[in-house]
Amino acid sequence: MLTLVDHDLCEATLIYIAPRTGTNGVSDYADDMLRFARGRMARVIEVRHGGSSEDGVADVLRGRREIRKALAGAPGPVILHSEQSGGVLLPFWGLLGQRATVRSATVHDAPLSVWLPFRTKLVSRNRYVQHGLHYPILPLLKRFERRAMRDVLLFALTRSGARATETVLRHTSVKQSFLPVPDRPELPAPTERPLAVGLFGYVYRGKGFDRLLELRELIDERIEIRVAGRGTEALHPVPGVTVLGGVEGAAEDAFFASIRAMVVPYGRRSSYGPETHVASSAITRALAYQTPVVAMRYNGIDDEALIVADIGELAATVNRLLQDDDELRIEAARAASLRHRLTTERAFERYAEEWSAALDAAAT
Repeated sequence: MLTLVDHDLCEATLIYIAPRTGTNGVSDYADDMLRFARGRMARVIEVRHGGSSEDGVADVLRGRREIRKALAGAPGPVILHSEQSGGVLLPFWGLLGQRATVRSATVHDAPLSVWLPFRTKLVSRNRYVQHGLHYPILPLLKRFERRAMRDVLLFALTRSGARATETVLRHTSVKQSFLPVPDRPELPAPTERPLAVGLFGYVYRGKGFDRLLELRELIDERIEIRVAGRGTEALHPVPGVTVLGGVEGAAEDAFFASIRAMVVPYGRRSSYGPETHVASSAITRALAYQTPVVAMRYNGIDDEALIVADIGELAATVNRLLQDDDELRIEAARAASLRHRLTTERAFERYAEEWSAALDAAAT
């Protein structure tokens, strides 16, 4: 059990801006963190919104009114916190100009908070309009974000992301937290599972789902490739690859019970900018199921996975690992150790400590 640091948290109101449940990996993260926030804060008020490209100007204005109403009605100290990610509007615009004792934000797509601050539902319908509106003025948008985030307590979920955000936003101290491993049931050891490797997660550019054909050609034909996650049902069929679509609850348990390891063939291209430092919710989900991970080198991926240089080395590692029980046991033990260390309780405590210190500073 952790030693909890409360200070003024038991008297404070937390106004929490996050995507609606089931929207994306950020919403999953928010739901887990809120479980601990409700037990520590005097009051928790949620302001939920759509994901990237889902909200329009009217939705943002409605959200800002909801935030102002919550601030006006909250007694005692108030922490206004938002979960910021690329192309998601309300967490960025909702924080601007608001008066709270402490304003804070998690930067999920470091080193910038929103990247595409004008990506409304209408703008996102045309890729050329979206890119033409943002990328020619990216240096100006960086300056805008620096000014907007200047007095905001910032958190990043990776070591490299925290340092990069300090540099790009010229922020004096970005706090480092981590993406916690969610609670999931114990599964049979990877050595006892079917001879299969998996890809898991939400489908968007750079996640590696476009390399399924290449992976199928390189990975031993005796090893099945299984794919699951929201949006995967729309992928083009690839012979020898089983695509399950979105899985939750018992279906998610069954998916990870059917694979010995997971691969993360992230690419260098990002939907938001030339370089992002993103904590992988797919990796933490694999760790939750005691499943080893083989990943291509990418900003933000650290000791959670076996790191390889390219797709060829990734396939070779899978071919060796899945058919070597001794090595598989070693990697499974490492995954189990990370699962026990990277808990949601410990992640929330990072925020609680910084919020408490910020409230103390605001009171002096």
